[in-house]
Amino acid sequence: MEKILVTTDLSNNSKAAIRFAIQLAKLRKAELIILHVYHLMKPFKWTDELFARHTATFLKINSAELKSFISNIYKSIDETYIRYEVAQVSNSNVVEGIIKYAQKNQVSYICISTQGAGVVTKLFGTHTAKLISQSPVPIICIPSSYHLKPIKSILYASDLGDYEREFAKVIDFARPLDASVELMHISYPLEFANDTELLEATLNKVANYKVTVLNKKIDISKAMLDGIDDAIKVSRPSLIILFTDQSKSMFEKLLYPSNAEDYSYYGKTPMLTFSKIATK
Repeated sequence: MEKILVTTDLSNNSKAAIRFAIQLAKLRKAELIILHVYHLMKPFKWTDELFARHTATFLKINSAELKSFISNIYKSIDETYIRYEVAQVSNSNVVEGIIKYAQKNQVSYICISTQGAGVVTKLFGTHTAKLISQSPVPIICIPSSYHLKPIKSILYASDLGDYEREFAKVIDFARPLDASVELMHISYPLEFANDTELLEATLNKVANYKVTVLNKKIDISKAMLDGIDDAIKVSRPSLIILFTDQSKSMFEKLLYPSNAEDYSYYGKTPMLTFSKIATK
């Protein structure tokens, strides 16, 4: 059975991701796991036995707080109750703790809230950006201000470099939700423009799923992300899907800010990112 993992630090910011994960798990008939990564420092003078007792007490109290926190979220949304599992993992590195748990438990998607502050200089200090850059498991970023709504439409932004392989993953996500899919190819003025009707027919036949194609050219002086943002304002999708190249160096990412990490930091629309490396 598919598993969906959502992270929480018991803050109000994490509530949006939990609400989204509950809805998604219900629609995909998946198991829901709510994960809290913690780290306790052992005082130098404490014995191992004393620290073990302290840890056990912390976990008991924290577990109760997590269940109360989640129960209040359920009360705030109009969603049928689904069973969930609460997991508590000790790791001084939150991102590492999330990824290790997700891989060990064969999780299909990781949901996380992002504040959307919009400060690029602070981008690489966020858990969300680090997860997108490092996780082999797809990441679903939910803006902390996001209000739960039906997932009716998906905008898949592609450079068409490996669109057939990527598109299979897009359809796998969209089909259980019965969501419409629009493939958006953003290109610069001198790039070859694909035959929209031919590409639509090919994709519809291969995937046995209705898809529309949008070719969008942007000014060469602008980042590709600007084109994506413009398309979102027009299409108003429920969710956007991007594939990010985790092999790019930090230098390249700073030169070409049109990447999923950048978008996740200030976006207002939920975003699902896959690693290009993981799709090969």
